[in-house]
Amino acid sequence: MIDHDRADLKQKVDYLLHQHLGSDNCILMNEIYVSITGGHIIPNRRYDQTRIIRSIIKELREDGRPIGIKSGSNGGYFTARNDEELESTIRLFHGRAMSSLKQEAALKRISFSELLEQYELELSQEVIAA
Repeated sequence: MIDHDRADLKQKVDYLLHQHLGSDNCILMNEIYVSITGGHIIPNRRYDQTRIIRSIIKELREDGRPIGIKSGSNGGYFTARNDEELESTIRLFHGRAMSSLKQEAALKRISFSELLEQYELELSQEVIAA
């Protein structure tokens, strides 16, 4: 996919998510994919088909867009109206990060606190270098 196509998809995803304000107005990943691409979801290929959309949502978040995710039967993606609506998404990301760091510590055969000290040292060295 060329950059222009990706930029176009990103703009479309951003616009669509602007239409889904609040955690009570979610849109499913499948619905985003179908709406943006005009394609159809193939059940056993859904994850691969929607990979680009997940990547674009990640980019939009990194750009500062307040995109939340809500789990459950009425869940999906939405644009948060306030920080409170983002709280469950932030907790989800925090939990994933902590789980990954615990696995990293175990693979390095060091304690979790030792790993955090290593990261603290790296961050302080980056601040000094900057």
